[in-house]
Amino acid sequence: MWIILNYFCWAVFFVNLIWGLTRPIKKRVIDSMMISRLFYWMIIISQVVIALRSFHRHPLIVAIGAVTTLAIIALSENAYGRKQDTHYTPKLLWLLVIATPIAIAIQTFVNY
Repeated sequence: MWIILNYFCWAVFFVNLIWGLTRPIKKRVIDSMMISRLFYWMIIISQVVIALRSFHRHPLIVAIGAVTTLAIIALSENAYGRKQDTHYTPKLLWLLVIATPIAIAIQTFVNY
């Protein structure tokens, strides 16, 4: 159940991130940021539960997964902040588009 919730939250977070960072209207960006925050909190909660259950099998991968997840969250907050201040560059979106599937793959290694 936690694994399905984790993947669902990652999928919604990823789609919402792309949708929000490509919107030109500031109100839509703020709405997307709030939705992203909800789903990354759910990602953190589900990932902690999964990590507690599988830390004894894969301690290094769990630690790497936690660091990459926190890095993606920090990058997404930075991207939303820059988007609101108009100092946004598309390079940050591309970095997030590349890094998010990597974090999901690391989480998959933890799960199995």
